Amino acid sequence: MTVKNFLELPITKDFKVETGHHDLERTMKNVEILDFEFMQEFNNLRDQMFTENSLVLTSLLFAKDDANLLFEMVSKLAELKVSALAYKPVIYEQLPEEVLQLAEKHRLPILKFGGDEFFEDIIFQAMDYRNKSSQTDFLESSIAQLIENEITEEQLQNIIRQMNKPFEKYMYAVCIQSDEKLEENLFHFEPFLRTGLLCYYKDKLIIVMTNNDEDYPFREKMHSLLQLFNWDLSKIHLGGSSICETANELAEALKEAYYSSIFAKVYSEVACLYADLQSEQLLIQLVRQDRAFAEKFIEQSITSLETTEHLLETAISFILYEGNIKEMANNQFCHPNTVRYRLGKIKQIIAPNATDFKFYSSLSQVILMYLLLQHHPL
Repeated sequence: MTVKNFLELPITKDFKVETGHHDLERTMKNVEILDFEFMQEFNNLRDQMFTENSLVLTSLLFAKDDANLLFEMVSKLAELKVSALAYKPVIYEQLPEEVLQLAEKHRLPILKFGGDEFFEDIIFQAMDYRNKSSQTDFLESSIAQLIENEITEEQLQNIIRQMNKPFEKYMYAVCIQSDEKLEENLFHFEPFLRTGLLCYYKDKLIIVMTNNDEDYPFREKMHSLLQLFNWDLSKIHLGGSSICETANELAEALKEAYYSSIFAKVYSEVACLYADLQSEQLLIQLVRQDRAFAEKFIEQSITSLETTEHLLETAISFILYEGNIKEMANNQFCHPNTVRYRLGKIKQIIAPNATDFKFYSSLSQVILMYLLLQHHPL
């Protein structure tokens, strides 16, 4: 958990950041309460009372009659490497400016309570978030295992049991990647997903929706859920799986969603369903079954194009624009005859004796395989 995550909790929605705006990504491992530790008689115990990477809550009662203790508090907490200090404005409605400047100097974020929040409620919500985060880390590692490996039926059943999620008989999965970093707090959206899961996989978002009815309108319901995220659709690339049986095909559905999202990005589309991919499915299966062969095949084909300027770029555009030379020329800011000249050189490298149809077919396989491997690093 980070200080930024802490400020996203329902109970901290009215908290104000007074210093340390650039240090909110600090890790928070614990929440502790400061009462009288900075009074003189507790001087020898301070090093044991606050742990590194903790958030310290206080009412500042100990400094009621001596504001100088505030300076000592900031210096000591910074020395102990606590993540942040949050104070309740009952003794001090506002901290002295010199204290805030000292905290800024030590890069110690100071937060001000929004109102009458109770320490116990803050601690409960923070610890609940931390526990959920631990579960999320395990879930993400499980999803990675299901997508990246070819697993046995027994392994699948073990992973499903360990996930301990309320899965129902049938499922639909989507994988979403964005041109910008996805930073959604998924805990906010869990209540809207009756059964299934939400989690991140690398820089992508995975959503699995389940239901006991095979004819359940999965895609319509998923669309409604995604509207809650309020994304810029021009920067989103979504891949959708087939409707599958959860118990037997969870891993396969996740792979379908993942690879479909890759082709959604390759084709600059908002959404791409695995069922709509035709020849691409053959390429996906080849990469899954023998990546080493696929990489060697592409290396042999692409290396020759990379040695001459603009040839690889032209080959990629030719396939993505489905052979439309006019659109390619506009996109590359050159004359159509320049494109035709480059395509002639590419044909001499890829398939010198082939017909135009066979040339396009061969080049399409090479380029799509190349893009798939580029977007699917090990």
